[in-house]
Amino acid sequence: MSKINLENIINNSKFAFYFLVVDKFLDINLPQLKNFHKIYLSDYPSIKIKNSGKLLSNSKVIEYIKSTSNSLIPAIIPFKPSAKIDILCQRNNWVNVSNPSPINRFLEDKIKFAKLCQKYNLPTIPFSIDTFNQKNFLKYQQLYGQKLVLQTHFGWAGNSTFSASNWDEIKDKISSEVITKYSPFIASSYSLLNNCSLTKFGLIQSPPALQYTGIKPFTQNPFTTVGRQWPSFAPPKIVEEINTITENFGKIIKEIGYKGFFGLDFLIDKNKVYLLECNPRLTASFAFYTKLELDQKVIPLFYFHLAEFLKIDYQIDIKSEQARFNNKKIIGSEITPKNKDNYTCKKINFSYPLSKTTNPISIPKNLNEKN
Repeated sequence: MSKINLENIINNSKFAFYFLVVDKFLDINLPQLKNFHKIYLSDYPSIKIKNSGKLLSNSKVIEYIKSTSNSLIPAIIPFKPSAKIDILCQRNNWVNVSNPSPINRFLEDKIKFAKLCQKYNLPTIPFSIDTFNQKNFLKYQQLYGQKLVLQTHFGWAGNSTFSASNWDEIKDKISSEVITKYSPFIASSYSLLNNCSLTKFGLIQSPPALQYTGIKPFTQNPFTTVGRQWPSFAPPKIVEEINTITENFGKIIKEIGYKGFFGLDFLIDKNKVYLLECNPRLTASFAFYTKLELDQKVIPLFYFHLAEFLKIDYQIDIKSEQARFNNKKIIGSEITPKNKDNYTCKKINFSYPLSKTTNPISIPKNLNEKN
């Protein structure tokens, strides 16, 4: 089936789509889709909290959905699922184009995710789960080395991940006795990501992308992602291992009822691949990656995400769709600099890979001059 056919099926369906855009830099431009509305937080200045549930519950937003859906069924597409969105969709008979919030919370929880990987023997950086205090910090330094990485349950853009070589560096960043994941800091490494869609026909995944993490001057936080590029230029053995890990992970989350779009992050240390975390939702790279797919006339993973939740009748050749994993024509780079509060302040896209190397990543210093 071609991209146009699935696009037509979606366009001729009985749904009107409403994409909740809390952060304007997570926006997606899809003029190809009819009845595709974007609800921007910035259009509702009375909402002070950056939250999709708050946005959807606003009376003006509800009225907008009712007045524009006409005879079509509203399909709500949140970037980030939440319990409030689940309730609002049930109350208003809207279709929720996201996984139930308990599944999302479970997979986004960095500590529960690590335990899930451990249970199914997926490769992770060695870790220990314990309370946060000086005694434990010193204990895990003895186990893992002088510099540790510490993570709490939830966070975004690196704000729940910290590194420290001594207690004074970390003591005020995590609340006392909070359950924390302790891991060794791996200095000589780089990170990769992929985007995936779990369909009724099987798992479809993108080629791995090289993730720009902690690169100055785009961020001061060593764990914050500031962009990505396709291709990754990772060694073939690493790429194939990511494929296998992702396939296995897809089978695990299918068992708990997950479907649609998700992304995985990997850390590469020499010839070892570690699964870092799951983004069980639309990812920060999904809009840019969708553009790259459309440029190559590949059915976007996002279209499959929509089709799964709309329960529309469609057929695909799954092996043909899975071939995108080896598609050499998916090429492009995106830089997303962060401000002092760790929020994206702009997007800069390129039609070519910025870095020819993975470790170290080498990005031209005059990017801003070119753009």
